[in-house]
Amino acid sequence: MTPATSASLPRLGLTGGIGSGKSTVAAIWRAAGHRVIDLDAHSRAVLDVPGEGVEEAVARFGEGLRTPAGTIDRAALASIAFADPAARADLEEIVLGRVDRAVAAEEHQAADAGEPFVVHDSPLLLEKHQEAGYRAVVAVLARREDRIDRVMRDRGKDRAYVVSIMAAQVTDRDRIRRADRLVLNTSGRDVLADRAEHALAVVTAGLGDLADSAER
Repeated sequence: MTPATSASLPRLGLTGGIGSGKSTVAAIWRAAGHRVIDLDAHSRAVLDVPGEGVEEAVARFGEGLRTPAGTIDRAALASIAFADPAARADLEEIVLGRVDRAVAAEEHQAADAGEPFVVHDSPLLLEKHQEAGYRAVVAVLARREDRIDRVMRDRGKDRAYVVSIMAAQVTDRDRIRRADRLVLNTSGRDVLADRAEHALAVVTAGLGDLADSAER
């Protein structure tokens, strides 16, 4: 998904590989009162909540994908989409437009509330080469084995699954090279919170002055 283009607020990007602690940083910023928009959650909602997105997916891919709860069997749909580029393009068309509209609505709410910026919590920001759409990108890093252990413990996944996801994502070296600021998740939640707050303070310094200049 690409950053929506509705509100004039500065956008910051938050990203990180599986098990890095990116979602924890997002929660820390959100608890501090900042607008953090979860792009992945908006994407999931298109197919995980009965509605137009589900109906369009069923019309395109078949009634057999509808679950008893009226949502989409995401695993079955993924097997279709990954095997067929045309199907994958159709799925992206169904999902991404709705995500962009949902994100735009949140951005308008933030602008109307006088908030100084928004954060996009976007796990695939660097994989999709979207950094140009943000004023700054913050990447969360953690040790490889810590990431694997965390996902196995918290999500009940096996090691092979975690390693396969990590292999499909950009490397930490790439994150270090391309992000504007790094948050190291290496010393527990309290230290992570301090580092996350400091990183946000650094990347948001001067945003108000820039916004005032743009208005003049």
